[in-house]
Amino acid sequence: MSEPMPFSDSEPTATLGTLIELLPEPCAVLDRDGVIRAINAPWRDVFFHTGLGLGVEQACATLFHWQSEVWPGLAGELRDLLAARLDRVSFEAQIAEPPERWASCTLATNPTTGGLLWQLSEVTRWQLAESETQRLYQQFRDAVESISDGFAVYDAEDRLVFCNQRYRAIYAQHADLMTPGRSFAEILRIGAQRGQHPAAVGRVDEWVAGQLAHHQALSSLEQQLSDGRWIRSTEQRTADGGIVGICTDITDQRRAEQLRRQSELQDELLRAQEALLSELSTPILRISAQTLVLPLIGAIDSSRAQRVVESLLEAISAQAASLVILDITGVPVVDTQVANVLLQCGRAVRLLGARMLLTGIRPDVAQTIVALGIDLGDIVTRADLQDGIRYALRS
Repeated sequence: MSEPMPFSDSEPTATLGTLIELLPEPCAVLDRDGVIRAINAPWRDVFFHTGLGLGVEQACATLFHWQSEVWPGLAGELRDLLAARLDRVSFEAQIAEPPERWASCTLATNPTTGGLLWQLSEVTRWQLAESETQRLYQQFRDAVESISDGFAVYDAEDRLVFCNQRYRAIYAQHADLMTPGRSFAEILRIGAQRGQHPAAVGRVDEWVAGQLAHHQALSSLEQQLSDGRWIRSTEQRTADGGIVGICTDITDQRRAEQLRRQSELQDELLRAQEALLSELSTPILRISAQTLVLPLIGAIDSSRAQRVVESLLEAISAQAASLVILDITGVPVVDTQVANVLLQCGRAVRLLGARMLLTGIRPDVAQTIVALGIDLGDIVTRADLQDGIRYALRS
């Protein structure tokens, strides 16, 4: 096998220079020492400073922008290429000269001359598209991380694609499982086994089966976690068959709802108590076919006074009574308001065609009634309830 022809400025150089001029992509020919000896017209269109006469390492450093952590590795590969330890080196880099452009480069050994052939393709459009995609993806991630709800995306195979930190924080006991590619069923089962879900204790298989059914049916669920928090899970199907899940902490809402229910129960209890007290405060007793007794005990305010009159009139009408005994022995103070209640009762009873008998007028009460100038009118009075009952029975 013959040795390759040494690279020089003779006929091979001219031939290669002529050949690369026929190529539509930018190309350069380098000698055995890695020095650029020939370039074509597309190369000159890309670079104002073409790098002619520069060694490959210096040309790369001059023609492209490099990050400090990337350049040492590439420079080492270029030296290995010149030393024949590599037969090809490829890289993508930003062109140093404005405007912003990107190129994909390949340097390969030329077996004919022993030098190198450098081919370049501009990939600015793809690089900018990739950068924009990365920017939009990062913007999406930032937006999802900023929300207060847990957010997760599962693919059509029900494998985790992405979840935000809030999602991991909600399910902290198995957050280490939430890595891309892990299945929803596996995450769910191990979480239940670790005690994340109290409802699954002692019945993991049954609970997981139910949860998977809800998951595939996209049902909204409210569940309590082991730390006492309540979480509402809502899921939607994506166009490619995946599932997007939103987890909302509704603990405060649950507590507020519980407090509201307790308040409603308390209000209902208070209303029942008020009704019972109202009934006890106006106890109407039937002592004969046509006689009712209403013993008043305790202070009488305007609200109670109204209940007394209403209860008395309803009882007279319902029981067709003709005589009512109103006993005020248990009323500690008889003032103008109490006297007015007595008068109202008397007038109302007469309007219903019945009579009223007033009992329990103590001496001090009698003095008060006289001092107030209250005329009890046609109301019959007796000293105590016993006398009143005897009167009623004789009547």
